[in-house]
Amino acid sequence: MILGRVLAYQRPFRQRVASQGLVAVAPLSVAYALVTLVVSSLWRDPGAGHRVVADCCAWRAADLPRGGLAPLLGSALLVRRPVEAIWTVAAVWLLLGPLEAMVGGRRLLLLGAVGQVVPTVAVDLCWLAGGRAEAALGGLDVGTSAVVVTVAASLAVLTRSTSVAAGLGTGLAVDLATTPSLASVEHLIAAAIGIAGALIMRPSLVRPAQPAGPRR
Repeated sequence: MILGRVLAYQRPFRQRVASQGLVAVAPLSVAYALVTLVVSSLWRDPGAGHRVVADCCAWRAADLPRGGLAPLLGSALLVRRPVEAIWTVAAVWLLLGPLEAMVGGRRLLLLGAVGQVVPTVAVDLCWLAGGRAEAALGGLDVGTSAVVVTVAASLAVLTRSTSVAAGLGTGLAVDLATTPSLASVEHLIAAAIGIAGALIMRPSLVRPAQPAGPRR
């Protein structure tokens, strides 16, 4: 009963999946999870696979002045811990899929790209301007968290789901409490982008009322 209320925001999504299948309803979300798993597996390959992923997906804040942003986008496809891979797959069902079913693949792709690039660039610029004092940002900056946070914030607004909003708020609060750093600020910016994106998209998702027929 409680679980049903928590996942009530998923009801239209689950109904479509039951009739059409997950790949048909959320192809981009499924592809994102699969590509992330492949890229992350290649990262563990000591040979050519690792070198390819290092070139396309290994982003560091110190790379920003060089101007090549392709690895910044690719960094959203690389996770280094099994728990991150599990969470990414779960996020497809819980967050990305439901949002894609609502707004479409193109909008989801644009929202995820903006949610990945803007917070990362903003935080990296602060780190570079601050004399690179925070050692954590000196290493690899990869993972799906910025995309997932952006999508969660947007989904919470569009579905008006208190459970998604509460989960996101709790996660951000724990993040700030346990690791107060520029990386935590990055997630806050991602959440703000998700909210802004939802507010921009929401008017186009509201179906206009059908005019009433003539009364007899």
